[in-house]
Amino acid sequence: MTILTIVLLIISILLIGLSYAKKDNGQKVQEEFEDLSLQLMQDIFQLKNRVAVLENELNITPDDTSSSTIKVHDVLKTHVITLYTQGVDIENISAQTQLPLETVEFVVNEYVENN
Repeated sequence: MTILTIVLLIISILLIGLSYAKKDNGQKVQEEFEDLSLQLMQDIFQLKNRVAVLENELNITPDDTSSSTIKVHDVLKTHVITLYTQGVDIENISAQTQLPLETVEFVVNEYVENN
């Protein structure tokens, strides 16, 4: 019985020593993740620079959008109009569709003017 205990103790000590000697994979994964994040950030930066160059070449400014030319997908417009005709107030429509209040008001006003 004591021989079995001694053998198990020796095996456990060897396994503990082996676990400390083994390389930590968590550190390697973290380094790979950091490298990938850095690579993606560099790619995004390059793409933003390319877009800026194209905007300059085409004389497009980022502030070309105005409230009078709000673009809303037709399905979303139909949903807003359906909610409006059901008697839902504009604030609730804005909350349900996740559209800004101004956009909902624009769509509703456009619907009221055309009908």
